[in-house]
Amino acid sequence: MNPVFIVIFIFLAVFGSVYMLKPSIRDQRLAKLRLDAIKLGLQVKLDKFKADSKKTGVRDDIIAARYLRFDADVKSQEFRWCVVRQAGWDTDGLPEGWSWHGDVKSPEISALSSFLEQLSEDIVVVEVYDNRTCLMTTEGKDTSVEMINRWIDQATNL
Repeated sequence: MNPVFIVIFIFLAVFGSVYMLKPSIRDQRLAKLRLDAIKLGLQVKLDKFKADSKKTGVRDDIIAARYLRFDADVKSQEFRWCVVRQAGWDTDGLPEGWSWHGDVKSPEISALSSFLEQLSEDIVVVEVYDNRTCLMTTEGKDTSVEMINRWIDQATNL
């Protein structure tokens, strides 16, 4: 075999192996988004939201990135409200495509409806407790950490 072919083969094998280790553009974008969120004080993790289909009619569990803001100054951990972007039985006062999940202490419905209508399509769960607020998102291309941070602030104040 010609030595030139051997050198080219070795070069391509090394180059291909190194190139495969490089993160994709999508992975780079998600890493930057998550790092920026952590810098703003949000906790970020991939999580599974277990739907209680017997009580709410929401059928599918949701796997998405959870962006959570925790307020250590508030001692109460009481559940306030949660909405899911899936069809369910209890949709009173919510925009189409959203349903309540769990026993809720409903916020002011018109403010909540206008809040949910401004959310991007990749936000799939909004969950609010007295001491923490979280959004679960599929992290679409149009999602930015500033939007997530603003939405968490708005949901906390409802």
